[in-house]
Amino acid sequence: MEAVDEVPWARLGYWPDGPDAVPELLREIAAAPSGMREGSPVGRLWNGLFHDIACQEVYAAAPYLVPYLMESVRVARQPHRGLIVDLMTAMAKAQPHRNVFRDPAAGPEPDHAALARNAMVEHVDTLVRLLNDVSPNVVAKVARLLACLPKAMPQSVPALRARAEKAARRPGDTGAAACVLAVAWLAAADHAAWFNSLLSDPSVHRDLRATAAAGLALSDPTAEPDDDALIKLMADVHADAGSVLERFVWHGLGITPLNTALIGAEHWQREVTRDLLLRPGHQAVDRGLHSAREAIWHWRAAPAELLPLLADLARDLVSVSRPKNSQQDALRYAVQLIAGSGQAAAAYADVLAAMLTGEPAEPWPEAVAPAVEGLAMLGDGRCIPWLIAAFQDQHGHVKHLNVRDMIPALVVQADALIPALKHYLGPSDTNGTMQYVDCCDALISWGAAAAPLAPAITARLAPMYLSVVLPLFGAMGPAAADVEPQIRALLDDERDQHEAAWALWRITGDPGQAPALLTEHLERYGGHAARDVAPMLEQFGPAATIAAPVLRRHFYDAEHGHLYDRVAIARALFAITGDSEGLVTPLLEAITARPLSDLGHRWVPSELLAVEALGRIGSAAEAAVPALETIAYGRARVTDCDVWADEHYQQTARSALASINQSNP
Repeated sequence: MEAVDEVPWARLGYWPDGPDAVPELLREIAAAPSGMREGSPVGRLWNGLFHDIACQEVYAAAPYLVPYLMESVRVARQPHRGLIVDLMTAMAKAQPHRNVFRDPAAGPEPDHAALARNAMVEHVDTLVRLLNDVSPNVVAKVARLLACLPKAMPQSVPALRARAEKAARRPGDTGAAACVLAVAWLAAADHAAWFNSLLSDPSVHRDLRATAAAGLALSDPTAEPDDDALIKLMADVHADAGSVLERFVWHGLGITPLNTALIGAEHWQREVTRDLLLRPGHQAVDRGLHSAREAIWHWRAAPAELLPLLADLARDLVSVSRPKNSQQDALRYAVQLIAGSGQAAAAYADVLAAMLTGEPAEPWPEAVAPAVEGLAMLGDGRCIPWLIAAFQDQHGHVKHLNVRDMIPALVVQADALIPALKHYLGPSDTNGTMQYVDCCDALISWGAAAAPLAPAITARLAPMYLSVVLPLFGAMGPAAADVEPQIRALLDDERDQHEAAWALWRITGDPGQAPALLTEHLERYGGHAARDVAPMLEQFGPAATIAAPVLRRHFYDAEHGHLYDRVAIARALFAITGDSEGLVTPLLEAITARPLSDLGHRWVPSELLAVEALGRIGSAAEAAVPALETIAYGRARVTDCDVWADEHYQQTARSALASINQSNP
């Protein structure tokens, strides 16, 4: 614990018990107390180290903690060594948290996660020694961590192979299977011969041979599988609830480590999924559905291959007169997968419609909600009676529907839905605030078609809350003339006057003081206001020339150089000035990270706006063509868990490429 009290913990994390608690927690961990994670000092340390409960962003304390954590796992009979390794794995997999209050004079913020990984690589000998731990569970956790540290490969891969071979014939050894997967994750192409040697030895345990088969698949991930026996082997392990692979987790969303490994080998994954979906038995079907989900979320060709099997499965399950709970769960899951498969679901709209059983105004069977969502995303009117019942808030159905994603495609059904939406958005209903905002935000896409709802909305909201729906009123345009007086009243509110002026321009056609008020708001609140203000200035085009100097100043301000700020400002500057100099680079940076953001939030994702902007810039954005082609035509999806958003990116990227190519001589 040398120098632990000298580390400035207060500046490095958000500790629930205060920064002074960190040294004491580390001392408690080193003292090796007993207890579970929830009450352990490891768990309390964990709580202050990450920005969110999903451990996606790690604070600056991570690299400072690594040496102390490494020393702690060396303590003899340390009962929390597995938890400590889990904590370091979460650090290694995380993204660095960006502090929006960081002093710009301090320069760019370091990559805390990368620094933590580098610190772990410096202590890789400690991790390698843990591969000989008496607990196979601890070995599996260490293998998972080593798989996150490619820089440590020269030391880790030989040790991982040795540990796997040591227990290759030992049934139930999770550590050996995890070591094979770690080798596959780190260097599959260099170990095809080793995987084959494990596969060809009948004395090697079945589950270990299945992980070797996954490694072989990853050694050439674009190849078509040519060995049905290997497909059957991996499917057998998937379908076996007693498999070693059921006992530990790996990277990603895979329900088993084998699932996660096969995500990277498209054709192998599809064949294993097909085998599972065609097998009888709850375990096989359950694993097949999870595998199908991951294939559909990750690969663009997967729906065409797997939806026929999912549709057949749904038909079989719905034909059972009194399905068991497991069958009901499988039916709901199959319907969710079909509904979430993007436009490919259109060929199976009849399957979705067949799930709409019972009465819309009564409690719904479990498969109805996902079927309604799928039909709504397709704009299929067969869901309308069910949505009308939901918006009338009968039995709380609307709480289980993703109205933000569903409503845009239903503009063709606007006349039928307007009465129910008036009830839902008007003063007669009492739905929650977030649901209300979600619905109003989704209706922006309807434009003038949403105008009949304006009186009900203004009757529901007190004047002080009307600012929440100004984007919707602005989208309605002249058709929202009836609410002009209420919007004008907001011009006296310093907080909302800029957005009220913009909405009045959209309704009346008179820009008035809107560009000046928007510029003043941006000047007053700085770059953090750009995400809201810049898109409104963008719509004015050259009429907002007054804003160009302020936008340009914030565009180059290191303190406010966040992705969503810079993309919004770049779009506004190009719309106002027509000058693309210096704008392509930040737009290109926005579309190269993976995954790209999905559409399930209030603002249009900055990445999608960047794709669109590159198309508008035209020939000057030629450097972005390779990145746009990957989005438009690549085999892998660019989003995570959102097929509809991925398809939106595809379409937008194709339009952008067409614009760039058309503008080139």
